[in-house]
Amino acid sequence: MSAKLDSPTASPAGGNAIPDAEALRRAWRETVEKDLAGVPFEKKLVTRTAEGIDQQPLYHRGMVEAVPHRDTLPGQAPFLRGLHARGAKGEIAWRVAQPIPAATPADFNKALLAALARGQNAALLPAAYVADAAALTAALKDIHFGGAPVLASAGASAAALAGVFGTALKNRGEEWSVLQGSVTADPLAALATEGKLAVSLDTAMAELASWTVHAAANAPALKTIGVDAGWVVDAGGNSAQELAVAIAMAVEYLRRLEAAKVDVKTAAPRVAFSFAVGSQFFPELAKFRAFRLLWARVLSAFGDANLASGATLHARTALFNKTVLDPYVNMLRTTTEALSAVLGGVDSVQVGAFDEVVRTPDEFSQRIARNIALMLSEEFNFAEVADAAGGSWLVEKFTDELARKAWGLFQTIEKQGGFAAALAAGEIQKLIAASASDKRKALDTRRLAVLGTNLFPNLKEKPLAPNAVPAAPAASASAAAAVSVTPVKAWRAAEGYEALRAIADRFAKSSGKRPQVFLAKIGPVKQHKPRADFAAGFFAVGGFEAIGKEAFETPEAAAKAAVASGAPVVVLCSTDDTYPVLVPAFASALKAAKPGVIAILAGLPAEPATVEAFKQAGIDDFIHIRANVRDLLAQLLAKIGAK
Repeated sequence: MSAKLDSPTASPAGGNAIPDAEALRRAWRETVEKDLAGVPFEKKLVTRTAEGIDQQPLYHRGMVEAVPHRDTLPGQAPFLRGLHARGAKGEIAWRVAQPIPAATPADFNKALLAALARGQNAALLPAAYVADAAALTAALKDIHFGGAPVLASAGASAAALAGVFGTALKNRGEEWSVLQGSVTADPLAALATEGKLAVSLDTAMAELASWTVHAAANAPALKTIGVDAGWVVDAGGNSAQELAVAIAMAVEYLRRLEAAKVDVKTAAPRVAFSFAVGSQFFPELAKFRAFRLLWARVLSAFGDANLASGATLHARTALFNKTVLDPYVNMLRTTTEALSAVLGGVDSVQVGAFDEVVRTPDEFSQRIARNIALMLSEEFNFAEVADAAGGSWLVEKFTDELARKAWGLFQTIEKQGGFAAALAAGEIQKLIAASASDKRKALDTRRLAVLGTNLFPNLKEKPLAPNAVPAAPAASASAAAAVSVTPVKAWRAAEGYEALRAIADRFAKSSGKRPQVFLAKIGPVKQHKPRADFAAGFFAVGGFEAIGKEAFETPEAAAKAAVASGAPVVVLCSTDDTYPVLVPAFASALKAAKPGVIAILAGLPAEPATVEAFKQAGIDDFIHIRANVRDLLAQLLAKIGAK
């Protein structure tokens, strides 16, 4: 098989160039470079994505003429434009599958029926309910599977599924054949995220094989094999890694089920994939298109690319970029993420509530989340358009490049022995950790911005109040471990900054005022304002209140006002060319009057010798665009006694 898995795409498709197009592009490039006045084009206008793909400022036909499969239709292999033909009037293009937080199965059922009456059209079940026939029966009372297919994951084990659903269906007086949707087990994802399985991987695979055979014979519309790769994104991985892991997991399942006498023609159409959708709109959209190419290529190697059409794609908005601070911004995040997913051609979408990382979502936040998915379908009519993003030069090019990146990573995992072997050896963990490390560095320096948290924070916001909505029950976990690996842990981009704000809030509560920083502004407005604005925003990220509205003509006057303010941290704000004169006089006067004050300079001198001279004069630290914002603010909070 490895010999066949050498390229994610087939031979290039041809195309005719626009007359004189190349000359026009050269002229455009020359004009742009002239306007850049010596700044390199690639440095200023080309963006390197987390996947290592160069995103260009302008895309044109010439960039995609060598991209294959652009002339295929939705439903045609290799399914670039969709696993199924789309666009018929009234057709359900994607299912709205929202989680329902409820304490009991009866409460869940009541809330689900209300949600179905308001536009939801899938039943997303907690794992705990698929482990208990009585709970499942109560949760699905009066639910019609044709109108609301079931989406549920049992986690690692499929052992109980046939018995639980068999009893529940008997209680309903229905046959297995009415069951639609996906009721899956995903032991590989459970092992990766939890770090252990209660049974051996061979046993878990045997259980999954048995469940798949049973469903194939009795519930032909039901998916049974879960491949959830969203945990890659939640742990800080990138889209290429998520795709590679998804394909590697799926191949692992197909091979192991083949060994258990479940052939690929039976298993492949019963795979349900799940991905997390991040905030990079076009790359995330392209991710689903790239996935279909990859999955078709894999199944071609197994003998029939057309088997790929049997898979389903579920997308949930990622938790990685969601915030506790300024949580209403999460609505904007989930809206663009849901749009990426539906334009990418998913079969079901799960939109997170804006308060899901703060508290158990209430009725209002659940309604807003559900309505986001509904608006994309009913208000904007994206459900009636087949592959709306198809033909976009940016999307087509990025799809091709992302597929190739992911394929290369998949081949590396294959060389490591496949997903399970690579996970056991720690290779999957290393792959994701490298991406996560890059993101942490970008977050700490604010090259990766989190609006409302490390950029433009609102210190006057009122935190969301806890609510009385009970959380959905969690599936029971076993302490025993028949197999264990190093788990891949989820984290959120905003966590480090949220911790700083929490420290500052506790300080404000205990002292009666926020940590304060005095802005010592010297000179006219155009001289001090850019640095003063930068400093105010910099320190607000850590919960500091910037004080000092007045500007001063002399460094001595600025130092005197800084001391009088009582602020433990003082920032000198002016320009680089004035600092050699201002810094010695300002720092000397400030430290003479108040030796314990922390003196910060807004800006970083280009010459190391100047930096050292300023430190000798009394400057304790520097804030600038390359500074580690989180570390510096944490140190300052600790120095002023905030805990």
